[in-house]
Amino acid sequence: MSVAAPPLAASPAAPSSDLVGFIGLGQMGQPIAARLLGAGVPLAVTSRTQARSEPLVAAGAHWCASPAEVASKVGAGVLFVMVPEAKDTRKVLAGRRGLLKRAQPGLLVVDLSTVAPEESRATAALLTEHQVAYADCPVGGSVDAAAAGRLLVFAGGSTTDLDRAEPLLLRFAERVERMGPVGMGAATKLANNLLGMGNLALLGEALAFGEALGLDRRQLLGALARGGGRSAMLEAKRDQIERQEYAPRFRLSLALKDAKLIEKAARAANRPLLLAPPVRKSYERAAKEGRGAEDFAAVVESARSRPATPTASPGTDVPT
Repeated sequence: MSVAAPPLAASPAAPSSDLVGFIGLGQMGQPIAARLLGAGVPLAVTSRTQARSEPLVAAGAHWCASPAEVASKVGAGVLFVMVPEAKDTRKVLAGRRGLLKRAQPGLLVVDLSTVAPEESRATAALLTEHQVAYADCPVGGSVDAAAAGRLLVFAGGSTTDLDRAEPLLLRFAERVERMGPVGMGAATKLANNLLGMGNLALLGEALAFGEALGLDRRQLLGALARGGGRSAMLEAKRDQIERQEYAPRFRLSLALKDAKLIEKAARAANRPLLLAPPVRKSYERAAKEGRGAEDFAAVVESARSRPATPTASPGTDVPT
């Protein structure tokens, strides 16, 4: 089941007394929180770096010194978490100043982070012990999409919890895809990332191949964008690839983290993946070249920088 967002102007603002929590104001969290605040949703926010909250606080958000303080202000309401890895989620929840220190029964934690399905289920089990509900709702899309309210949410959780979360999710997302119980949002996000990351890695191979045969990169990208191999990823990243400028919209280091999560989840499900390891290796190679802080589209450049294979004599095999 998927739900499309109504026009922003037609959505009523949240009651000013109903504070919503937001923990994690990184590259994606900050524009999502700004989108909520701009839609009239009052926020209580915290982040490891207080400076990231300053534009939000200037616009009316309430700064909190810890996740525990956010939980105390939100009460039995809704609290979003968006942090890089599962270890960060555990710290936010159960650390020395974690939200569970002051969480009230009835609180709903909506996790926008990308983690493994089993990690989402473990988080839900921990929160249930404290009478706190949980939904895993990782998002698809870039920083630009977050700022424009065009993200896609892959949602896992109970119908009751997703019904509570959805009006807020649709403040910064175009659609909410309900995928099943807790863990299924995370599973869908990893499947989506495998396809998107693999698309870019293979695009890099196609460009390196075409350029080795004498084709101009810009002309080749234009032809590929109209051919049978065209894709939404090519369309979204074409400008960056043409200019070979990779200001991060989604960091390559995070894509590599997700590639490792995909293989881990596949092993847990006893489902061997033939193409995921080469995709992961492409991102590892790019990271080793110093591209971890760049946009993940920079993976296409690692195909061009790969050492040439020695030419084989007729009738001999090239060692691999």
